[in-house]
Amino acid sequence: MLGLWVAGCDDGETVRPPTDGGTTLDSGTDAGDSGTVNPGDGGGGSSDFACNVAKQEGCAAGQSCLYTDLADGGTGSQCFEAACDVVRQDCPSGQRCTYVGTDGGTTARQCVAAGTATEGAACTLAESPPGQTYDTCASGLYCKDESQDDGGLAFFCRKLCHAPSDCGSGECNTVLRLSGTRELPLVCGPASARCDPFAQDCESPLACYPAANGAVCAGQGSLTEGTACEFSNQCSRGSTCVMTGGSGTCRTLCRLPAGSPGCSNGATCRAINNNNSDVGACVP
Repeated sequence: MLGLWVAGCDDGETVRPPTDGGTTLDSGTDAGDSGTVNPGDGGGGSSDFACNVAKQEGCAAGQSCLYTDLADGGTGSQCFEAACDVVRQDCPSGQRCTYVGTDGGTTARQCVAAGTATEGAACTLAESPPGQTYDTCASGLYCKDESQDDGGLAFFCRKLCHAPSDCGSGECNTVLRLSGTRELPLVCGPASARCDPFAQDCESPLACYPAANGAVCAGQGSLTEGTACEFSNQCSRGSTCVMTGGSGTCRTLCRLPAGSPGCSNGATCRAINNNNSDVGACVP
């Protein structure tokens, strides 16, 4: 089988929730939503992925495996040491593990008093101790901004996750970019839209890519056939990132066991995974 990753490309920016629950937003920004990701089964095989996010494997005690931006502009995973883990919630009773901002501009995982806002409920910034900033969500949740139909923003508690199994009916597919930390934590989001990778029936500017649980719509990349990649939707429409021998390469999609589209230049159409039964990739 060929390894597979899918990541979104939406770099929209989110803002801190207001302290009064009103419509005036805090002037500071602390995060950006990179859109959807499918963590797949973790490490991906590339040296840029030093540990397995979904399985939380490959790190020492007291460390968490999280996605991170790399110096070359790519994305990988690394082990980060902190006081607690936002998904395992290993703080003392009555406290929660969350990302806490400080007056010095850093953001770190810390044990703080648990909030009361439940999953899906509206949230604001807590009246934190001097010099600290965190939200009013309950244990295991994070206050995330979401666009509304009227063009405004509202803030809701969403569940932090490492893997799809943490999310119930949703998917562990939304990346938070927090100022003052290199960690890229994930929260649960709605299931990605299903699609046909041969018909490419996603609404523009999205494209259809095969993923761990079937083809989904995601922000499309521009890398061409044969180019090195880390995520499937870094590749152009109609292709995917194939992991072989510890590295990824963009390869054109093909239909299994035969039919159109097929492969050219002597390439062989090989299966991607069991949940994309008729979708393969052309491998030399």
